Formats: sequence, structure tokens, C-alpha cells
Amino acid sequence: MAINFADVASKPIADVERPPLPPVGTYRWRISKLPEMTTSQNGEWDIVTVNVQAVEALDDVEVSDYPGDIANIRQSVRFMFNKQDEAEFEKSLFRFRTFLEKHVKCAEPEHTIGQAMNASVNGEFLGAIAWKQDKEDPEIFFANIARTAPVE
Repeated sequence: MAINFADVASKPIADVERPPLPPVGTYRWRISKLPEMTTSQNGEWDIVTVNVQAVEALDDVEVSDYPGDIANIRQSVRFMFNKQDEAEFEKSLFRFRTFLEKHVKCAEPEHTIGQAMNASVNGEFLGAIAWKQDKEDPEIFFANIARTAPVE
């Protein structure tokens, strides 16, 4: 069935419902583009966002009721660098190194962080989707990659 926005343009807003979340469980992810580096509005955090796309759902994911295509699930893995606390900054940097070197396997110890980021595009890793409840509205949940691991 082809979906067309023109067909839904006359649909009442009240009839539009929140779509289902991707099922909880482990997926194989592919890094879809170069990680993005930004700074928070207050300047206290540097943020590296790694945009990823699902390649496949593993055996622990119940996909039978999910109406979408698993390959269209997009997520991101974020690394927050606290610019006000050197120890916390270094902890985040080590987590990022572990992600690139051991989970995505796109870096060697002699590479720079920049070289590893460049090499990460199209790299793959395992990531577990978990649902997190919205603090403001307990009826709303969000899907996030909770932890990552290497593809074995």
C-alpha cells in the first residue's frame, strides 16, 4: 500500500495518533553519516551525536506486531562532554573511545579521535532499544539505544 500525504491532508488532527515505538531488544545498527559535534546553548557541554539506522532485529526482539520496516528505524547515540568538569569530560571521552574502538571497531590505538570518527561511517554495532518514560507525562515513552556492544 502506497502512503500519500495528500490522502491524509483532510484527516482531522484529533484522529492522528502517536505511532508505535520500535520493539524493545537488540538490533544491529549502521552509522549512517559522519558524527555531528555541537555545543549546548549555555556552552557548558560539547555533544557528539552518532546517527544510526537499524540493519536487523536480533532474536530477542518481538517484531510480529510492529507495523513498520525495521530498516527504517533511526536512532542516535549521544556522548555528552561536561566542559565544566575535567574528570567527567575524560570519562565521556573514554566511553566514546570504547564505542569507536571496541564496539564499532573503526579505530586503532594510534588513530586520532577525528580519524576514528571519519572511519565510523557505515560501521556497525549492536545496540539495545529500551523504552524510557517521559518525566512530564508518564503515559508517553521514548525509544532510545540504552547500551552498545560489538557485532560478533
